[in-house]
Amino acid sequence: MHIETTRFGPMQIDERMIIHFPDGLLGFPDIKNYVIFDHDQDVPFKWLQATDEPALAFVIMEPFLFQPDYQVEIQEQDLQELRVSDTSQISIFVILTIPAGQPACMTANLKGPVLVNGENRWAKQLVLTNSQYHTRHPLL
Repeated sequence: MHIETTRFGPMQIDERMIIHFPDGLLGFPDIKNYVIFDHDQDVPFKWLQATDEPALAFVIMEPFLFQPDYQVEIQEQDLQELRVSDTSQISIFVILTIPAGQPACMTANLKGPVLVNGENRWAKQLVLTNSQYHTRHPLL
């Protein structure tokens, strides 16, 4: 499948790699399909690129790489929405914010993790209400 992106130009992606967010992401409820790809093989960052909106892409990473004790309480309803029965099928990512020209000030949204079912590529962004986590957790 061919997609256009603002940051990376035209890309060919395997349609089987499309991740479907039935409810979209927070702030982007109408954009439902994304693809994840590596930023570079030597860094832990990945891109979550919208397939239908060229300018919409987020830097993401696995939170356990910088917050080993990070915990997400996944409810039964979340499992049903992701169409998964075993939490081991779920990958967890957090969205990063990198201020222009200040990469040392990057933060992670630990309060809004993104869950991806690796089997069927369904995904959901949670909002953790009963947690000590913040939307702008410093990485460095």
